[in-house]
Amino acid sequence: MRREDSEQFAFWTCRRLFGPIFPYDRCFACEAMHIPPSREDPHNGRYDFAGEGVAVEVVSIVNSSTLRNFSSWNKRNPGPIEGEPAKFGLTLPWMISVPARTPTGQLDTVLEAVRSMERVGMRSTYECSRNRCPAGSGKRTCAFCQVARAVPFDAYVGDEGLVATRQGDVVVLVTENLASHGLSDLMYEISSLLRPSADGQRTDVLRKLDMAERQGKSRRVVCFVPDLYFALRLNVYPNTWKKLGTFRWDAIRPVTDVVVASPNFHRAVVFTDAAPTRQISVRNAKKVPAQRTLGCRSRR
Repeated sequence: MRREDSEQFAFWTCRRLFGPIFPYDRCFACEAMHIPPSREDPHNGRYDFAGEGVAVEVVSIVNSSTLRNFSSWNKRNPGPIEGEPAKFGLTLPWMISVPARTPTGQLDTVLEAVRSMERVGMRSTYECSRNRCPAGSGKRTCAFCQVARAVPFDAYVGDEGLVATRQGDVVVLVTENLASHGLSDLMYEISSLLRPSADGQRTDVLRKLDMAERQGKSRRVVCFVPDLYFALRLNVYPNTWKKLGTFRWDAIRPVTDVVVASPNFHRAVVFTDAAPTRQISVRNAKKVPAQRTLGCRSRR
């Protein structure tokens, strides 16, 4: 997730919530400083957007280790691996999900495991239960189980064709295990940026909003933009969005509002010390704002 993309989504989200805002730090669209740095108003330490009575700092939450794994996969196979079943030595339209932590060289091993499943009539990794491969009974373990213990993946026959570009194709997706990035991981990332350290040191986020408080901004907002791997679990379990708002507002001052916005699922949840938690749908937030909307043309 590029910085420009997260800032653009945060811009549209917070503009809807708090009214007109403009880049106060370097503009994500034109790369200029709309308000040039000066001795009284230096560049370093600025928050991202300012409006009348409102300051917004945008924080991208990215799983860097997963991104590195995806990078190695994408160098070999950019995007989903898709094609007719015969291309993979299969006859059925399988949907195969491989976690990014799996080395790229083990894709052939995964495909051989799926071929073994197909030969014995299995249509999903969830079908290989104890009655097929009884543990400790002395019966022979099926070929799929022998491989799957070493190479993690999920697979099922996608007859409905919801994932494939063309119905009937096999699709291999490189994904991340939902369980590895749960609500507690996201809450930890957010809390670590909103609270001073044990020795009282202010985080970069807090220092920027300290500046906003000195400037008289009554709404001091932190907008967190999680990448797909953090936001995916929230989308699968929608009720967890509201559980993010367990903030002790006195401990995170001068923050007055926290927004968690997901570009992947066009959704945001808003927390404040003065109103109940609410969720909003954020549509058309991937469009590039007009220069006049950001104030680029008049301030460059």
